[in-house]
Amino acid sequence: MAALLWLGLAGCSFLPGPDRAGEFPLLQDGNARPGVGKVIVTVPGAFASVGIFAPVLGWQEDDSTVVAYRFPGMDGLALDHRVDIEGSAQVIADYVNDLGASEVYLIGYSTGGPIAIETVSRLDAPEVALALISTAGPAPDGALSSLRSGVEVAKAMLRSGSLRPQDAWTENYRTLLYGEAALSDPERARDSASRAEAQRQNMSTPSLRRTMAHTSSLMFWTLSRPGALADARIALFHGAEDTVFTPNGARRLARRLPADRITFYQGQGHLLFETSGRLFDDIHHFFFSES
Repeated sequence: MAALLWLGLAGCSFLPGPDRAGEFPLLQDGNARPGVGKVIVTVPGAFASVGIFAPVLGWQEDDSTVVAYRFPGMDGLALDHRVDIEGSAQVIADYVNDLGASEVYLIGYSTGGPIAIETVSRLDAPEVALALISTAGPAPDGALSSLRSGVEVAKAMLRSGSLRPQDAWTENYRTLLYGEAALSDPERARDSASRAEAQRQNMSTPSLRRTMAHTSSLMFWTLSRPGALADARIALFHGAEDTVFTPNGARRLARRLPADRITFYQGQGHLLFETSGRLFDDIHHFFFSES
């Protein structure tokens, strides 16, 4: 594992940062214009599509635009650059600052959480709010998560009784949904098996190049300027059974930021956008009803 990590880091070092991507990594809903009042920024995680934030498009806030950051190799973007936590944050902040909005709302999922956090300190807007979903924390959280995920995939392989990677990924998807404890609950076990099977055709082992382009920067992110977030409103939304980034890690991050509050979803894991019917309603309420 260590050898693969260093080989991946070495290979990834030849990829430029997001500021040199062949295509601009941000998408917008057609409403972005200088002087728009509110900008809602969505940042997915490693291997995740911006489509996970589809419910945000339904908010239809007055005088607003939705902007999405794409990871390399995802959503039509070429795998010709790498994610860089601070560099990606700067790309987002420069674009948002050029719009001149007075209110900015950021949503970061998983690896996208640190990008959203770093974006906050680079914004000019007087009002900023940040929602972190199943978020990663500072080093060594990324490395520990990689180790835990490796163990979970190995356990999934044993449960599936198969050496085929697709079978292991499909079985592991069940713990990403509800955590390992839910496998012994008949109702949730049936539900997770059904959901996982529906995703089987999408299950494949990501290339080392894509993996390191998405995750290598997270391994060294340290949250060096938490004080720069003092004026922002911050909330965490986390699965109580998350096996990727643990609830205890979320609590530590919430204290360091510091966050205004943290919401745990009982019986749910890392994929809250799949399992929680109220996640985006909760975020909308935090953004626009608790200010």
